Amino acid sequence: MLAATEREARRRPDGSFHVERFQGAATDRGEAMGFDVVLHRQGRSVRVEPGQAIIEALEEAGVTVPSSCREGICGTCETDVLAGVPDHRDTLLSDAERAANTCMFVCVSRSLTERLVLDL
Repeated sequence: MLAATEREARRRPDGSFHVERFQGAATDRGEAMGFDVVLHRQGRSVRVEPGQAIIEALEEAGVTVPSSCREGICGTCETDVLAGVPDHRDTLLSDAERAANTCMFVCVSRSLTERLVLDL
């Protein structure tokens, strides 16, 4: 029923419909492609391996990003994107916000490009 309501809501102006989720969207974490995340402010790069969340790779590299849900539903880990194309896997952004590619949620989203530059 929720999916049907969301489909109908796409006909309405952006921002006129809001859904609050209590569980993240199902994703396949077995992606075959790894990628590099460039930390613009720090001037370094972190490798994200296939099946690994960006936030996990950042933590292994000693980079702390505030997070809470780790399911793409709370918005705590929102991070600005400076270059590259995110694979948005959150349940928060509208279609227009996804198309703009100016931010992403690093707990669940990945990259569609080999290199993703974040404002970190």
